[in-house]
Amino acid sequence: MNVSFRRRIIECAGLLFLLMTMMLTDYKEREDTEISGIYERFLNGELTVAYKEEQVSVGELFWDNDIAYCFYDIDGDGEEELHVRDSAAYYIVKICDELPQIIFEGWWGYEPVVADGQCGILHYYYGYGSEELAFQTIDADGNKKSEGTFYWFDDNHNGNIDEGDSFIGLGCGDMEEGGMEQYVQYREEQLAKLAGNELEWTDKQLKKFSTWQEAYADFIKKTDVMVSEYGEYSLIYVDEDKIPELYIGTGWMAIGEFVVSFYKGNIGVLNRGRVGLQYVEHGGLLYAATGNTGFYPCNIYQLKKGKFSEIGTGWYSERFDGETIYEDYFWEDSPVTEAAYQAYIEELIDTANCVEPSVLFTKEEILKMLEEK
Repeated sequence: MNVSFRRRIIECAGLLFLLMTMMLTDYKEREDTEISGIYERFLNGELTVAYKEEQVSVGELFWDNDIAYCFYDIDGDGEEELHVRDSAAYYIVKICDELPQIIFEGWWGYEPVVADGQCGILHYYYGYGSEELAFQTIDADGNKKSEGTFYWFDDNHNGNIDEGDSFIGLGCGDMEEGGMEQYVQYREEQLAKLAGNELEWTDKQLKKFSTWQEAYADFIKKTDVMVSEYGEYSLIYVDEDKIPELYIGTGWMAIGEFVVSFYKGNIGVLNRGRVGLQYVEHGGLLYAATGNTGFYPCNIYQLKKGKFSEIGTGWYSERFDGETIYEDYFWEDSPVTEAAYQAYIEELIDTANCVEPSVLFTKEEILKMLEEK
């Protein structure tokens, strides 16, 4: 074989390799475009996803009308998954056989984290003198691997994590042998992932409503599965405008009550997983302090421009020593006296001026009212 012929073979091989690379690149780009298009259609409500043996749109997965989403390959298969959340729920959606599929669901405190080359799903919830912490990863086959779930309890009621407290570790190996010091170290490592999270989220409004009647009817139908046969509905006036808010008593202690607002075509949602919600009529403030079994949380909320925010949090608990009952009071995680506790509440809201939803209707009655208004 002469040199020129060998050179032509090498050149042809090089051209063939280049052509194959271009074809593979083009195929990958077209595949990525198709996947992006599927995600876009799902986010726009044009495609449904299987959820609890039904096909539902993205809007039916969330209570809020405002969501956020991002893309990241959390399972290491080389393709980015869609991560989407609102104030309560978080889902990972993956394209399988050209259709969106939910591969992870978490409620209250779940967050995908990507920091220092590590990625996974962190669950962190703190409230009322206790804490729950868990970190897990997910692989390309959908298998989830957890480092365990940890629970901390403020046993000595001082508002701090110290040796006087207790913690429980489920599926965490030798963590309990290391004691509170090891737990605190692990906790700091996990929260550092959250603080250094590299993911960037994009905000999205699911629907634009023409009227408050349309918005409230949509929310009632969407959350119907969470309301028992004893559910109650009402129209109340929390903020200063002439548009009422929608009150829903679900009839379930665990789900509690909803208050829904309408502002400039959008809704805001407040959910308290207990009963007994009160409000200052046209004052923009809501208050609840009901509890049970020796635990009584207090939450004060503000409604402003259609958005709910919690502006004060406290609680008190009862403990028994023989026949003597002791009450421990906390405000914003710090121990306080009973007098100080009451003063903090009255500084934020006039509880004597609070009222409860008075005129209550069934679902059928409230939907008919919304149609007629």
